[in-house]
Parts: sequence; structure tokens; C-alpha cells
Amino acid sequence: MKIIIIFLIQILMFVNLCAEGSLSLKTFFSSEEIKKVLDGEIISRMCIKDNASGENTDLKIVIPRTKFADEDFSIYEVVIDEKAFIPYNLEEDSSKLKFYNILTAYSKLKGMKYYSRMRKDIETFILDSKKLDPDDFSPVDDVKYNEIKPGIENYFYQNDNKFGKLKFKSELYNDNENNFIMINTCIQPVSKLFFVINKKDETKFVSYFIYSKEKQGFFYYAFNVMRVRLKFLLTKNDIMTLNPTLFSSRLRASTVHLAKSLGLDWENKLNPWDEDLLEKGAYRNY
Repeated sequence: MKIIIIFLIQILMFVNLCAEGSLSLKTFFSSEEIKKVLDGEIISRMCIKDNASGENTDLKIVIPRTKFADEDFSIYEVVIDEKAFIPYNLEEDSSKLKFYNILTAYSKLKGMKYYSRMRKDIETFILDSKKLDPDDFSPVDDVKYNEIKPGIENYFYQNDNKFGKLKFKSELYNDNENNFIMINTCIQPVSKLFFVINKKDETKFVSYFIYSKEKQGFFYYAFNVMRVRLKFLLTKNDIMTLNPTLFSSRLRASTVHLAKSLGLDWENKLNPWDEDLLEKGAYRNY
């Protein structure tokens, strides 16, 4: 019995060590991916359980677990991720604080654009966005921070053109001085028309910004995960089938909007997928 207890303690210590380790570029990027993003490519992957539309790039996307987002992401029916390199000189403290305040400027999310595959045009994705008072969830002005803290928590709402008004808890962490992690968790169920898709805390957007002094910019890894509690939404039907491209386009919109906030024009990258190549299955990794 004593041996078993010691063995279990050793396992728990190992798991905790893995989860608590500092972030590194290798956590999220392969050598080949580093070269691609430095050349200006945005690497996108998309996966919805059962692949009813046949448009998944991957049948399974493994999200790395860290001390900031330490959970089993394999349970989510929708998994989308994206990798890029964002040029930004962080050497001056004022630039670092500027970046910090850009990440917490929730009202600036209003007007975010995305590529609508259905209409084959660029449309407004976020119709409105406001920081919320944590006590009564009333709209308040964005806070301009004058110092960077290890971790802060805010709340905001956004009026999404597909899913309506959604409230989020936003956590922002600073790791190893120059690395930032943002976790936005939807604190209410997500619904569409009369269908309640999931429960609160079951839609998340997580972004990692790993700074490179050598390259003067952030290696950016972001993902969106979402539970889908209605099975018919995962099947091919005439009512409503969830396609991975919907979520991929929205994650790409966030990436391009962030780049714009940092003075970069990436609007020509709003559409993640070439339609002809997508139909031919050219993006499949299976």
C-alpha cells in the first residue's frame, strides 16, 4: 500500500511539473512552423467532431496544456487553432505597456471584420463590445493600465453577428516578463435561433504571445474551443450544420484585428481558405 501511495505521489508531481513549466516556443511551434510564420504565413487548422461537412483540416487537434490553460481540450467538439508571427518591438517599457493596454481595450473589438464564406465578402463580425463592471455587469469605460501585473481579470460583452450578445470573463497573464497569455471564457450558454448549443464556460478563446528578442516580435498561438451539446448540429442536415470554416474565419478575424491594432495591415489575409482548394481537400492532413 505504501509503495502504491509513493507511486501516485510521484505521478502527481510529474504532472504538476509539466503543467507548471515556463512557456517556450517549442510548446506550440515546430521548426518548420517557425520558418513558415517568419515568412508571413498564418497557419490555420480546424476540426469539428464527426466531420459532417468533410472540411476538417485535421481529424484531431491536440491543444498543449499549460499552467495557464490546464484542461483536457479533447472533450470539445469544435477545436480551431492558428499560428503566426507578429512583428512588434517590445524593448521599451512604453511599448510593452502599450501592448498590454491594447489587449485590454475591449471596446476596440467593435467593428472587427471577418470573411463571410456564404456571401463571399468581408462583413462586420463584432457589432458592439464593452468592458463590464464585475459587480452588476453594467457597461464601463476601458481601463488604461500604468503597470503590468502577473495576472488580472476583467469582464466584457460583445454583440456577435451570429450568436448575439455574449458575456466573457477575460484573464490576462504576464509570464517571464515578455510573454502574455489571454483567456476569454464565455460565461453564458451560446445559442443560435432556438437552439442552445452549450452551457456557460464551454466556449473559450485562448491566445499565447511568446516574445522573441532576436526576431523582435511575438510568436502567436491562438485557439478557439467550443462544446456542442446538440448532436444534430454535428450531422449533415437541412436545418443547421456547424461547419469548421465558420469558426476558423472568426478566429482569423481576431488575428487580423489584433495585427491592425499594432499597426499592421493584414486585411488581405482575412480569408483563411481558398475555396477551390478547400473543395478539393487540399488542406486535409489525413
